[in-house]
Amino acid sequence: MSIRAISGKGVNRAECVCDDCGKSESVTCDYERGAGNKWAPNEGQVKKKITAQGWFEVKGKLRCPACEKKRKVIPMQTKQDAAKDAGDLRQPTREQKREIMLLLGDVYDCDGGCYRGDETDQTVADTLSVMPGWVAELREEFFGPEGSNADMAALHADLCAFLDRSEKQVADLTGVVAEARALQQRLEKITKAVGPRVMARVGK
Repeated sequence: MSIRAISGKGVNRAECVCDDCGKSESVTCDYERGAGNKWAPNEGQVKKKITAQGWFEVKGKLRCPACEKKRKVIPMQTKQDAAKDAGDLRQPTREQKREIMLLLGDVYDCDGGCYRGDETDQTVADTLSVMPGWVAELREEFFGPEGSNADMAALHADLCAFLDRSEKQVADLTGVVAEARALQQRLEKITKAVGPRVMARVGK
C-alpha cells in the first residue's frame, strides 16, 4: 500500500498513491512514532480519510475510484463473455430442431413474412423451453424475417388513432380555455368600472 509522508512545516499530511495508475491524493493526518524511532503517518487514520473520499483498499492495495470501477467492470464482462460463448457452443438436438420447425409451421405466416398473432421468437422458445437464438436461426433459414406480427400492427394503428384524437381534444380544450380567459378579462374590466359606482350607491 502506497502511503507516504509529506515532509514540511505546517499541518501533517500523507500522500496516498493508487497502486494501479499512480494517481495521488493527500490527506491531513496525525503522525506516530514507528520503527527506528521515526515519525510516520497514522495509516489507520489515513485509510479512513481516503476511503471516505471514494478510494478503496482491496487486499492490501490502494485504488482510486476510477481504477476500482475498472476492476469491477472487467470481471463482469469476462463472466458475460464466458456465458455468451457457452451459449454459442450449445446447439439444439435433432428432436429440439424438429419441435421448433413444427411450431414455426403453425405460428409463422410465410405469405405475410411475419409471425401470426402475438407470437415471436421468444414466445416460441418459451413454449418449447429452448434458446431464442435457436428459434431465430431456424426461422431465418427456413421461413423468413421475424417482421412485425398482426397484433403489433393493429396496436400501432390504434395508438396512432388515439394520438390523433388526443391532439384534436387538446386543441379544442385550448380554444375553450382561451375563450374563458377572454370572458374573465371582460368581467374584470366591467367589475373595475362598475364596482366603485355601485359601492357609492350602497353607501348612500
